[in-house]
This record gives sequence, structure tokens and C-alpha cells, in this order.
Amino acid sequence: MTRYAYVDGNNNTYVIRRRLEYIPITKAQSSSGEYSGGEPKAVEISEAQLAELVALIDRIAADTANVLAERPMGCGTVVRDGVRTFFRSSSPWKRELERALAGMLGGATPQRE
Repeated sequence: MTRYAYVDGNNNTYVIRRRLEYIPITKAQSSSGEYSGGEPKAVEISEAQLAELVALIDRIAADTANVLAERPMGCGTVVRDGVRTFFRSSSPWKRELERALAGMLGGATPQRE
């Protein structure tokens, strides 16, 4: 089974599987020492919801106009079986993925630094 994750521009991590997990960065881990991604959260999602997230990750990885060779601060990262794809923070797929994740987690979105 392929393993998926998303790391947002603040290094908050979303482990994407039937048990969707949000693992926020803490103040001690943040580069500023001030930012916190909030509280961790985990929910069970349906196969259809998982398929939606996987499709978005695949679109991000295929969007060569927004894929980056290196990881600048603030960009998004999708991980498929350990292979990382970095993409611009302005990517429309990034916004779509974050909306979908927030919706599935019950609106639990990290605060922006």
C-alpha cells in the first residue's frame, strides 16, 4: 500500500491514510520559536475521501509548472512512498488539498505564521 503525507509551508504534517492524522509543529520546533500549528488531530475517513486526497496529491506531483527542484521556506511538500515533491505555495492544488484536509479534519487548520 502506498504511503502518503503532506507537509505544509509551516512544517505541519498530515499523514494521509484511512486514519487521517494532523501532526502540528510546536513552538520549540518552529524556526521562529513562536509559531505553533495547534493541537494534533486524527479522524477516520472513507475510502472515497482517501481517493480524493490521493488524486489531489497526484495532480500536484504532475503539475510541472508548480513543482520545484528544491524546498524553499513556505512551499508545500507531498510525499508518496518516501519520495518528496516540493511545490509552490501559490499552487492552486495546494489550496485545494489544504481545503480538503481541513474539511475532513473538521475545520482544524493550522494558524499561519
